[in-house]
Amino acid sequence: MIRRLIAATAGAAAVLTTLATAPAPAVPAAPAAVSLPRACNTQAAAAQLHTTDAVHLRTNRSRHSRSVMVLPKNTDFYAECWGISGDEWWAYGKVVSGSATGRRGWISGDYVATGYRHHAW
Repeated sequence: MIRRLIAATAGAAAVLTTLATAPAPAVPAAPAAVSLPRACNTQAAAAQLHTTDAVHLRTNRSRHSRSVMVLPKNTDFYAECWGISGDEWWAYGKVVSGSATGRRGWISGDYVATGYRHHAW
């Protein structure tokens, strides 16, 4: 009986030693955080939006900044931050529907409403 106990203990010790010296499984890297532009100057929360009319996706929060493209009405947009320029609200974020999906930029707060409008059917 004692020999069985000693043998079982030795077997368990060998298993634990093997586990302790085995390399740890690879942990997938966390996705890189998106750095927000310095022009995000408000504490407003992120929001799911859609455009209420055609609107320019711009490089900065100004009607005078370069337009990257025009987003059609009802384009879904995920606003990651907000910026105020003069008396205008601007949303910075990512297009999440249509042909511009994945593009980032600024859109005027005058042309957005809360919620998603895109339908896949």
